[in-house]
Amino acid sequence: MEQIVGVCGIVLLLAMILLRVPIAAAMGLVGFIGYGMVNGWSNAARVMGQVPFDSGSSYTLSQLPLFVLMGDLAVRSGMSGRLYSSAQTMFSGLRGSQAFATLGASAGFGAVSGSSIATAATMTRVALPSMRSARYDDRLSVGSVAAGGTLGILIPPSIALVVYGMIAEQSVPRLYAASLLPGILLFAIYVVIVALLTAFKSGMAPKEALRASLGQRVRALANVWEITLLFVVVIGGIYTGMLSATEAAAVGAAGAFLLGFLQRKLTLRDTMAGLRDTILTSSMLFMILISANIFTYFVVLTKLPQMLISGIDAMGIGSYGIMLALLVFYIILGCFLEAFGMILITVPIFLPLVQSAGFDPIWFGVFLVLVVEAGMITPPVGMNIFVIQAQASDIPLIRIYQAVMPYVAGPILLCLLLVIFPAIALFLPEVLFAP
Repeated sequence: MEQIVGVCGIVLLLAMILLRVPIAAAMGLVGFIGYGMVNGWSNAARVMGQVPFDSGSSYTLSQLPLFVLMGDLAVRSGMSGRLYSSAQTMFSGLRGSQAFATLGASAGFGAVSGSSIATAATMTRVALPSMRSARYDDRLSVGSVAAGGTLGILIPPSIALVVYGMIAEQSVPRLYAASLLPGILLFAIYVVIVALLTAFKSGMAPKEALRASLGQRVRALANVWEITLLFVVVIGGIYTGMLSATEAAAVGAAGAFLLGFLQRKLTLRDTMAGLRDTILTSSMLFMILISANIFTYFVVLTKLPQMLISGIDAMGIGSYGIMLALLVFYIILGCFLEAFGMILITVPIFLPLVQSAGFDPIWFGVFLVLVVEAGMITPPVGMNIFVIQAQASDIPLIRIYQAVMPYVAGPILLCLLLVIFPAIALFLPEVLFAP
C-alpha cells in the first residue's frame, strides 16, 4: 500500500512541475498529503511543524546566503568584466580566442558565484556583445556562453553541492574537494570542443591577428588578483581545515565587499541591492529545501528506495549498468526539469541505490551535478538557454538549441570517465581529509 502511494506521489509531483506549479509548493504538498495518507494526518501535521524549524535552524544552511552574497557583490564590483578582458589577453592569437576567453572567464567567475544561472547571465552581458561585434558565428558565441555557465555549478564553491550535501547529509568540504579536478577537466573538454569547432568550421570565428606579449599576459593575470585572492582564501581555507564551509562563506562575502569598497567600485546602493537580491534568492532556496525535506520524509516512509534496489538487483544489470541507466534517466529528465528540482526529487530515491551498488555518496554528488549540468543546456528546458535568450532576444531559440548541442557531450563524457575512474573525484578528498 505504502509503495503504491509513493509511486502515485512521484507521478503527481512530476505532473505538477510540468504544469509549472512552483517546485517548493509541489514538493511540500505531495509530501504532506502522501505522509498523511500513509502515517496519519496528525503525524503529517507534526512533520509540517517540525521540518521548517529543523531546516531553518541548521548551521550548515547559513553558508547558502553567504555564498550567494559573495557572488552578487563580485558581479556588482565589476570583477566579471575584468576577468573576461584578462582571459581575452591570455588566449589572444588563437582562432576563436574570445570563445576560449568566455570559457576561462566562466570558470573563474564560477569560483566566486557558485551558480550556473548567475555565470551564464553575467557572461551573456559581458562576452556575447563582444563576440558578436567581432563577427563570431552566433552558434559559437552562444554555445560557449551556455557551456561556460555550467562550470559555475561544479567548480567550488557550488551552491548545488551545498544543496546536495544537505539532502544527502554529506560533508560540503569533501564535496568541494571532489569537484575541483572534474571541474578543471570539464573546462579542458569544453576547450577541446571549441578548438574542434573552429578547426573544422573556420568561418565560425575570425582569424586572430594580434598576439599578446608575455608581459601583457602577466599583467592580464595580475588584473584578476581579486578573484584569485577570494578563491585562495575561501577554498584554500576549507581545504586546509582552517575554515569550515560556513566560516569560509562569511569570509568570502566580507572579502568581496571590502575589495569592491576599497577600490571604489562598489557603492552603498550596489551593496543594498546585493543584500536585497541575496535575501530573495536565499528565501527561495530555503523554501525549496524545507519542502524537499518534507518530501524526503514521505519517500522514506513509503520504502520506495528499498523497492527500487530490490527491483534492480533482480534485473542483474550490475553496478555499471545501474550508473549507465541513471545517466540516461537524468539526461531525459533534464529536458523537462530544472537543476535543483532534479537534485531534490531524485536524491532521496536514488542515493540508497547508488550506495548499494558500491559507489561513494561524495562521488555521486559530483556525478549528479555533472548530469544536472548537461540538463542546464539540454533542450527544451535548459535554464541557461532561457537565460541567454532573455538577454539576446534577437537570436532565435532554435539557433540557441543548435549552438549548445555539441557541448552536451562534455558533461556526459566526463560522467563516463568518472564511472570508469572514480579516483578523478575521490583522490583529493582522500588526500585532504585522510583520517
